[in-house]
Amino acid sequence: MAKTSAVVFPLLQYTDDLVDELRGHVPKAFRDFEHKSIHQARVATRRLKAALDLMRFVLSDEHRKPFARVLRKLRRRLGPLRDLDVMIGHLGELKKTAAHARAVQWMEEQLKRQREVARKKSVDGAPPGRQLARLGSWWGLREEISEAREAIDTLLAESLHLQIDAFAERADRLTQNAGPDTTGTDPHAEPDATDVERQDPHQLRIAGKLLRYTLEMAAVQEHKLPPRLTRSFKKMQEELGLWHDYVVLSERAMQVSLEMLLPHHDAALQAEVLDLAKVLLRRSSRHLDNFGRVWRERGPELTECVRERFPLTRTLSAPQTDPGQDDSEVPPAPVALPSKVVQGA
Repeated sequence: MAKTSAVVFPLLQYTDDLVDELRGHVPKAFRDFEHKSIHQARVATRRLKAALDLMRFVLSDEHRKPFARVLRKLRRRLGPLRDLDVMIGHLGELKKTAAHARAVQWMEEQLKRQREVARKKSVDGAPPGRQLARLGSWWGLREEISEAREAIDTLLAESLHLQIDAFAERADRLTQNAGPDTTGTDPHAEPDATDVERQDPHQLRIAGKLLRYTLEMAAVQEHKLPPRLTRSFKKMQEELGLWHDYVVLSERAMQVSLEMLLPHHDAALQAEVLDLAKVLLRRSSRHLDNFGRVWRERGPELTECVRERFPLTRTLSAPQTDPGQDDSEVPPAPVALPSKVVQGA
């Protein structure tokens, strides 16, 4: 990709490379439905979104929002394809055992049919060429990122402090089964929605993804964590990811069997599908337990290391929400920047 600015620094090169990757993977994802390209294209959109969230206060809406919309549309089209590929892959692993063979075979057939429908739907709206053309909105945004070079390290430090604190709070609540403090309150009262969300593994997984992408950007800017902590955090991410995979597959097994009226047509197979769903839920629980074990062993050290390696220079402002963001994705909280940086945005 030809560069339009002479000022190329590590994070700008990183985002340039991600856009290049996206351009390469999109045709293969939507035309050939290559599993790897679907996955890599989706990950590239998430990493680019994380970069835009990090720098949102030094970027103009005029350039940031059009490119963010392109990423969001791609991500939403790629999501169902990736989810079905993952579910079918896990069923393929289960086929290696004799247990639940008939239910696994039946589920695999249903999901492959759903994948064919999802593939057709993914290309109906816009062909790959049109989607690639929309990535042209990158160029104006790229110039603004180039001009924000001096603010990057400050943005990283403040974002990482907010993120590691939020992640640690969620992880502690989840692994310790710590609910809200009910001292002096009605024991029969409904739990506070914020407390319930903080104990939600799904929200923890999303927060962990964003933290991972921000740590990747910090590493690109030559602010790396010790390898042992990087490996530990990767392990936490893997366990949360597998927890989610098996929960979703269990839900889909029950959903599909009801949609197909399986109890009416084959009660015995319905019973086997329900047994399979229970097996999947047990697997998901084991992976969540594995996350808890790694977090208890390495979490405090990881949290302290991030705080020490990214010292703060300013007071952080309160979190805000972008009305245009995906409902399932949590942006980093805003940061207080020097007035000269804000004026130059």
